[in-house]
Amino acid sequence: MAGSLLTTADFAGLSVLIHGGAGGVGHFAIQFAKAKGAWVAMTVSASNKDFVSDLGADQVIDHRSEKFEDLVETVDLVFDLIGGETQERSFSVIKPGGALISTLQEPDKGRAADRNIRGRRCTAQPNGAQLREIANLIDQARKGRRRKHLSAREVAEAQAALKDKDLRGKVVLKILR
Repeated sequence: MAGSLLTTADFAGLSVLIHGGAGGVGHFAIQFAKAKGAWVAMTVSASNKDFVSDLGADQVIDHRSEKFEDLVETVDLVFDLIGGETQERSFSVIKPGGALISTLQEPDKGRAADRNIRGRRCTAQPNGAQLREIANLIDQARKGRRRKHLSAREVAEAQAALKDKDLRGKVVLKILR
């Protein structure tokens, strides 16, 4: 998987497990992986199952009442947005030659080597080409999704939307000169 692991990689035919799939990064990660042709399983809380199913998850696992390692087949890639014990348990579901990518902590290199997988901590880096590709993927993913455009004059409404428990995604203020 050369280049940015979530944007330029060819995911066609790969299986991916995303931990923390309903969060700010996870809900984009599923859409990116699906757009690139991956089969995607996600761990979320029960209240988020419908949300990630609507985003295209092929398998949804309630992390509070179900053990993902008992339910998911082995996968090519685990994208870890949780860390800690969840990351440790993830080693058991990755195929040899697969990868464990975390935004939070470096996966244990010894454990990764023992299982013949790649482990890496991946954080956002300024890269114009990757940001353009991410913007294109976001545009593709949000087609047909609810959007509301607010001007800078509607900051109070935007603030209220952030407090709304049913709000999904991000709030963007467009500042015009």
